[in-house]
Amino acid sequence: MSEDIYVFEAIDVKPPVTEAEVEAKIAVGKYQKVVWEYDGRIGDGYFVKVGESGVIGLAMTPNLDEDGVLRHRGICIEGNPLDEAHRDATIEDELREVLADFGTAPDGTARTFGGAIYIQKDDVEYSVSVEEGLVVRKRVAPQKARAEQEQLHNLSVTEYEADLLRQMVALDIHDWKSGDMPTDPMDPDFARRRAEASEALLAKLNEILG
Repeated sequence: MSEDIYVFEAIDVKPPVTEAEVEAKIAVGKYQKVVWEYDGRIGDGYFVKVGESGVIGLAMTPNLDEDGVLRHRGICIEGNPLDEAHRDATIEDELREVLADFGTAPDGTARTFGGAIYIQKDDVEYSVSVEEGLVVRKRVAPQKARAEQEQLHNLSVTEYEADLLRQMVALDIHDWKSGDMPTDPMDPDFARRRAEASEALLAKLNEILG
C-alpha cells in the first residue's frame, strides 16, 4: 500500500487568466470544467483541470475584474490526497502544459507565475514552482520543521484574554473533528493543517493557564 501524497498551496498568475481563455481551451478538449460541488467541495466558481484526468488546473472564482470578467485564484490541485491513478509525477508535466497554454496574455503580455505548489509525502516535502519560465522541483523543509524555525514572539495578555484565546482555539478543533470547519477549494489540506496548529497552540495555553 503506497503512502498518501498531499498537495497544497498554489501558484499565482499575473495578469490573471480570463474566463474567455479557459473556455476556448475547454472547447477544443484540452481542459475540462469541474464544478466544485461535483467533488463535494465548498466554494464558488469552478475548476479547469488539464485534460480529462488532470491533477492540477486553474481555480476560477466569481471575482470580477474591471470588465466584469471572472478571474482565477491560481494554479492548484483538484483533489487531496492524490489517489493511485494520479501520483505527483504528473504535476510537473501538467504545469508545463498550463505554461504553454496561458504563459502569454491575449494582449501579448508575458505572465508571471509566483508562489509554489507543495507536495508532502510523509516527512518529505517538495516545492514545484516556475523559475525563469521553467518548472522546477526542489526538496524543502517540511512545514512542521519550518514552523519550529520561525521566530518566537513575546505577547503580553491578561489571563482572561489567554482563556478567551483558548476557547476560540478549542472551538476550531471541535469544528475540525465534527467536519464543520470551512474548507478552501484552492488548498484542500488547509483545514487539517490549521487543526494541527490549533491543537499545538491549545497545549501551550493549557500549560500556561493550568
